Amino acid sequence: MAKVQLDIPSYDRGIGLVKAWPENYRLMVTVGGDGKVSVVGDPAGLTGLAVQLLALAQPGVPTGACEDLDDFLLVLDEGSAPLRLERS
Repeated sequence: MAKVQLDIPSYDRGIGLVKAWPENYRLMVTVGGDGKVSVVGDPAGLTGLAVQLLALAQPGVPTGACEDLDDFLLVLDEGSAPLRLERS
């Protein structure tokens, strides 16, 4: 089993998650006709997504905290379906 060391961004009640995406990455979300959601990315993109999910899982992050990912702000590749990550 490989061990990976990551810096997890903190949550700030005033601004939400402090974003920490790699400089160059690829990440695409698609929804097929059958409703199946696919998340496809290079190693940097998948690691960046994992960091966002781990940030939402940290103690002190309130229920309902969310991060909206889309291609508008170029977080996801152009043409991607939007994706919401939310803490329950």
